[in-house]
Formats: sequence, structure tokens, C-alpha cells
Amino acid sequence: MKRLATIYTCLFLVGIVWTQSLAQIVEIVRDARSDRTRDISGTSWQVNSGLRVVGKGSTVYLFADTTGSGAAAVTSFAWTFLSQPTGSNSTFSNSSGMNTKFMPDSVGQYIVQVTVNGSKTEQDTIFASTYVGVANKFPSCGFVSACHGDKLTSYSGTAHAKIFSQGITGQLEVNTAGKGTYSPVCTKCHTTSGDPLLNNGNFGYLAHQTGWDTTWYKPYTKSGISYLIPYQDSTAYKQLTTTPAYSSMAGLATIGCESCHGPGANHMGDATKIGKTYDAGVCQTCHDAPPHHTKGTEWTRSGHATWEIGKVDANRISCFPCHSGSAFAKWIDAGRVTKVNNVSIYDTSTVRGRPSPTSDIGMALTCAACHDPHSAANLHQLRTVDVDSLNNGYQVPASSQVGGMGQLCMNCHRSRYNVAAKVKSNSAPYYGFADHYGPHGNPQADMYFGRNAWQYGDSSLTGLATHLGVTDACVTCHMPDGNHEWSMVDSLGNDKVAACQTCHGQGITKFTDIMASFDYDHDGKIEPVQTEVEGLLAQLKAGLPIDVTTGEPTLAMKDSLLVKGNLKTVADIYDYTFVKNDGSMGVHNTKYAVSILQKALGYYPTYVNKVEQKLPTTYELGQNYPNPFNPTTTISFSVPKQEYVVLVIYDMLGKEVNRLVDGQMSAGTFKATWRGDTKSGEKVASGVYFYRLQAGSFTAVKKMLMLK
Repeated sequence: MKRLATIYTCLFLVGIVWTQSLAQIVEIVRDARSDRTRDISGTSWQVNSGLRVVGKGSTVYLFADTTGSGAAAVTSFAWTFLSQPTGSNSTFSNSSGMNTKFMPDSVGQYIVQVTVNGSKTEQDTIFASTYVGVANKFPSCGFVSACHGDKLTSYSGTAHAKIFSQGITGQLEVNTAGKGTYSPVCTKCHTTSGDPLLNNGNFGYLAHQTGWDTTWYKPYTKSGISYLIPYQDSTAYKQLTTTPAYSSMAGLATIGCESCHGPGANHMGDATKIGKTYDAGVCQTCHDAPPHHTKGTEWTRSGHATWEIGKVDANRISCFPCHSGSAFAKWIDAGRVTKVNNVSIYDTSTVRGRPSPTSDIGMALTCAACHDPHSAANLHQLRTVDVDSLNNGYQVPASSQVGGMGQLCMNCHRSRYNVAAKVKSNSAPYYGFADHYGPHGNPQADMYFGRNAWQYGDSSLTGLATHLGVTDACVTCHMPDGNHEWSMVDSLGNDKVAACQTCHGQGITKFTDIMASFDYDHDGKIEPVQTEVEGLLAQLKAGLPIDVTTGEPTLAMKDSLLVKGNLKTVADIYDYTFVKNDGSMGVHNTKYAVSILQKALGYYPTYVNKVEQKLPTTYELGQNYPNPFNPTTTISFSVPKQEYVVLVIYDMLGKEVNRLVDGQMSAGTFKATWRGDTKSGEKVASGVYFYRLQAGSFTAVKKMLMLK
């Protein structure tokens, strides 16, 4: 009995140790704070970028992240300083909480430690320094020295570098009278650290001590909280840069290197004493200051802000670059793509492009993922505006030809796979069945360009596109007025249809106002485009094997025998997933989405556009144009009311060659495209062909000539 009791005691003690071990996960997070999120209980706590190098006297916010420990297992926190500069009296605001903060009151190194449950500890090092400005001391980060000359040369042409000088010379928000609007408040972010309360060499403090911050605007007329400065009036700017009393401020009168990297007085010769991060906190110190600056607020509400953080894919280097913001930036800098079997993979060939488990994994898609802070290559400082190619080998035209700024998005929003290789590798003969053999999660670029879905042998579907004329593709629709939420639905649940109204008319207030031209899903009703596509998806899904776990057509290895050797089933699942994962329900490319789904269902594919003009009063069938043609021609026709419409192509013997329309259509004038192909996608020979339109009781036939 004693032996049994001893065993139970040992097990009990082991259980205690094991339970405590659940809490042995802790990481110190330097919590960036913007104007929107900072502690406003007093004037002594400021915004913070989250950098490890901070200005003396500024606020450092800390958070003990115990994710993975289990909420019940974490019972206590203890914050201590392992090291402080000589003479420092800094203390933690809360030494026993999950969150705390402190103000480094002396220049030097602060090593902080948090202890969880009295056992597990984690440390972080913060360095406090002072600002020197680009024209003082070194004499700069790169103008004369060779350290960062390339970066500084490029940066000097950016909007960030010029915004203060432009603002104070009347070149921002210029009104019809030729006067720019500028406010003393603007200098807080348009200079190198504009906080007037911190004595650490920053612009704001020096401006306040010299009195410049209360005098520069007096010659100008006040308008609200701003002042009206004649366009290119350099009076105030020259006074700042040439008056001896203000000489200490001149090198700080810009958004300089230290604005984003932290104060650099101790950086010369010591790379550890300057900050560098891809975290959004750096940008949000200024871009998250409602009501005027809301980009950070918008981004925080977006899916990019939380993309893959903490998820399993965030820990897979093979999923870089698109599952990590910093990895994406490095991938762009390294030249982007290497390919294996025609599939793009992360480029690890250079140091700049090499992923790092300690710095890249788990990084959200932050500002610096898409914007290069040092680049003046384009207005928005985008890292690139071109997508190289789709993974079926299609070479995407340059952004100047199609897609514009939206091509940056397409670098990640495209399928990882070549449809032919992916579908055929899982069909007869059976070569294996891998999990998630579909088009991957975001094939929006493939959908947009009308490429890389399974087309059932019909080459005429290749390149079908609905919105190639949209100037900046994704950006035009998902970022109206530069909004960084990207969602097409606002916070009140309203569809964002501003971009749609350009082509579809001002009467469009929601996506369901955009009606299909005809009955795509053959259910006898002409419905909104998205409803029609949902109908096609539902019909296709009804005939496919379903994964009981997801309720969707199976992509799982456990169901491999349900699709083994069946090319049609595998292809149908691929196209179903392709349209579903695109996420727009046909909006990105109605022509292609509808056509591949109709092909899968055995319907005649559709090649019709509705012409936006007043409704016709009579039935008409126009002469095709061009005629003769090779290889494509357009046939126009009009129906004055909703009808069941059939438009068929015949050869000289009266044999049906192709069927361009077969279904309910709304009233309107339409243009149908024939690409000189048969129903199976084969090209026809030269010769005379006839096309016949039947709409209700109306019938008309015309002749055309194809010449090769």
C-alpha cells in the first residue's frame, strides 16, 4: 500500500510539474502605440514605434505574450531590470502585470526581464539614445559617408523626404487661390520626432525651446486650424534653415532616417544601436492618427494585418513569401522568382532573399511588405508593380499595359500551380493524390486574366476577360480613395461599388444590382451575376464527391479512391475550387468563370457582352464585324424584352458548328464573339458560315466569311 501511495504521490508531483510546464511559453513584445492606441491618461506617455532603439525619455510599452501556455496555467508576472545605464531611475508602471511600460531616462542599454509563474523568464534589450539629424555629426547616413548612400540617394526623392519642405512652402492641399494649407500640428510627423516634451535632440523639442513653433506661421492667414501659405512661398522655410538660432533644427526639418530607425547618436560604428523592423508600428506612429491620417486604422481592420499570424502556414518557410510580410519584401528585393517544374518558389539564392525563422515567420503583411520606404521609383513607393507570370507559363503583360498597380497584389494572389500538371497528375493513370491539389487559396490573378483553369480542351476560353480595362485592376476596386481595408464591404455592411458605377451606372448601389445578361445557370431566371455563378457552382457541386469534414468537394488524400483515374471528376473539382477560391463569385471575370463552369456542366459556353445603351424597341440581328474575318468576329443583336435566345453558327451544309447563346436573356443590345471554333474548341476551316438568331418568335439569318 505504501508503495502504491508513493507512486500516486510521484504521479501527482509529475502532474504539477507538467501543469506548470504548460505556462513555460513567454515572449516579450515591444508594443507599438499610435495616436489611436496610445495611453492618453496623461501627457507623459507618447506614441511608440516598437523599435528596440528609442528616444531618451520616450515611452516603451511591453507585453508578455504567453500564447500557447493555456490561460489557466499563467498565474503571475514579474518585471525586472537586469541592467540599466548608470544614474537611471526608470521603473515599471506595473511590475506584476501582463502589460507594463517604462520611460528610459538616461542614454544607454536597458535589459528587461519578465518571469512567468516564478520560473520561466524571457529578456529583451532596449537602447535609449538621442537624435542628431541628417546634417549633424556624421555628417549624415549617406550623403558623404558610404554606409547608406544608395538608400539615402533614392529616399531623397520620396514624398516622405519632401513633405515638410512642401508643406511649409505652400505646396500641399493647394486651393483655387493658389495657397497651400499647412498646420503647426503637421510638423509633429513631418519632421524627425516632433514631440515638444522630450528633451532628446528631436525637432519638436528644439522648435519649442527656440520659439520657432509659435512664430513661423504668424505672417499667414489662419483657416480653421491651418494656415494659408502662398504656393512656393519659401519665407518660413528659409528662416528655419538659414537663421543661426535655428541651426540645430535644420538637419531635423524632414522625415529623416531617424524617423523610422530611431535616434542614431550612438549608431556610428555600432549596428546594434539603430532600429530596423518590418512591423507596422513604425508607420503607424503617424499613419494611425485619426481623423486626418487613417491608413493605419484601415490596415488594422484588414485581413492583411492578421494574415497567417499564429497559423501553421506561418511557420512553413516553403510557404514564403506570401505568408510573411518581411519575407515578401525580401523576395521582391532578391529578384522574386525561381522555378521548379514551372512552379514559382521562394528564392533562397541570395542573402537578401533568404528567409529567417527568427525574423520572418509570423510577420503580418505590413506596410513595408508592399511599400519600399527608401524607393522613389513611383508615387506610392511600391516595391514593384509587375507580376512576372502565372504558373501555367503565361507571361503577364507589363503593368503599363494591363493591371497597373494591381499587379503588385497579383504576385501573391495567383495560383501556385499549373492546372495541366496538377489535374493530370491526379488522373488516369493514377500517380498519387495529394492534399489540397486544387488551385491553392487565391487564384485571383489567374481568374482576372482568364487563364489556368481546366478548359476541357476548349482553347477558345483562354484569355476571356471582363475587366482588363480597369486601370489599376485590384487597386481600383479594392482601394477606393486609397482605403487600406481592401474589403469590398464597409463597416456598416454596405457594398463598395464606386468603381462599378463608372461602367455600370450611378444607379448601382450594391453588387446585386449588377444583373446578368442572361440565364447563366439555366434555372429559368435572370438574376444578379453573383447569384447566377452561385447557381452554377451549386449544380456542379451536386455531382461531385464531398468531404464530410468540410462539406465541400473533396481535396483530401483520404478520399483519393473517389476520384482515382477519373479525369473529369478531378477537373470538375479543380474548376469548382478555382471559382470558389477566387472569392468574387464571378465579379473578377464573369466571362471566364461562367464559361468554365458551363463547360463542366455540359452547357454551351457564353461569349456575350451587353452594350450599355438605351433599351431597343425592335428585334435586330446585325452583320458581323469584321467580315471577312480571321480568327475572331463580333455579332451584334437586340431583343426588346426578356426572351429565350439562341444564336447558332452553321457551316455550308447546315451542320451546327457552335452555339454562342442558349438561354434566357434580358432586354438589351448585345455583342457575341465567335472565335472561329467548334463546340469542342477546334478551329474551323476557311469558308462561308451562317449565323441564326432566334428570340421568341423572331428569327433572322446572316452570312459571313472566314479567310485564313
